[in-house]
Amino acid sequence: MKVEVQNKKGLTTVLSIIVDKKIIQEKLDKKLSELQTEVSLKGFRPGKVPSAVIKSQFGKAIYGEVIDKILQETSNKALVEKKIKAAGQPKIDLKTFGEGKDLNYTLEVDSLPELSLASFEKYKASEYQVKIESKLVDEKINEIAKNNKTFLDKKDKSTKGDLVIFDYNATVDGKKFEGSEGKNTRLVVGEDLFLKGFDEKLIGVKKNDHKTIEVNLPENYSNKDLANKKAKFECLIKNVQIANETKIDETFAKNMGAKDLNDLKSLIEKQISNQYKQSLNSITKKDILDQIEKLHKTELPKNLLNKKFTQ
Repeated sequence: MKVEVQNKKGLTTVLSIIVDKKIIQEKLDKKLSELQTEVSLKGFRPGKVPSAVIKSQFGKAIYGEVIDKILQETSNKALVEKKIKAAGQPKIDLKTFGEGKDLNYTLEVDSLPELSLASFEKYKASEYQVKIESKLVDEKINEIAKNNKTFLDKKDKSTKGDLVIFDYNATVDGKKFEGSEGKNTRLVVGEDLFLKGFDEKLIGVKKNDHKTIEVNLPENYSNKDLANKKAKFECLIKNVQIANETKIDETFAKNMGAKDLNDLKSLIEKQISNQYKQSLNSITKKDILDQIEKLHKTELPKNLLNKKFTQ
């Protein structure tokens, strides 16, 4: 194999590589010998197919496979020989090739730049101290309590904020559809989390009531044929429950996985503090990277830049 530097501009180097036809022929012969023990053709005993017959039927594919392997091996050797640390995938351009010919190709490669770091004494980094006010911790605990409220059975009719538990069977134009049945469905009246306007029509129901509700299925419904069509829901009210105000005490804290209320506050404070620290660390990191950019003027490989811009 003969390797020469054809052109070098900045970080980009073009190598000219020539692989002797004798080496190619040796690898072709070796591949044919391997295939003789593997190929099974009608009219020949296994392992006895003449290499000439194999070549006549699979010659192009065999040559292509051998050349691909040679390109991979020789391009890697060329980079090692010229001590080039490639940045990204090199470009190969075949010049001359074919059975009985030398393989001649060029390899265009971008090198990784040599970096010389400036003294660390020139860098400045800001360190932030985070102090969490108790008011912020209390607000977070109240939010958690609100999202973990409990419910108690209610004998009266449902009102906004109540939890309604029901079974339903739905139809569109009198026909059932996928997802048209539900058991023990739970909706908090007023949150509007099921179908738009559905839970408002559950106001005034009580346990064991039968309620017919008609609403339109959403425009983005999974079955496009049913999108925006009116569906009729026959509902059996299984239970109505009223929200029970969550008391923030030792029991609540233990239910949240803490030892006691003070421990819960400590855990919440730590969680909030870590969130702020992550954001502040990102600011510090960006500041350091900006300083590095100002203190270093380094040429970057074009292929890596192009790849970044196209992503």
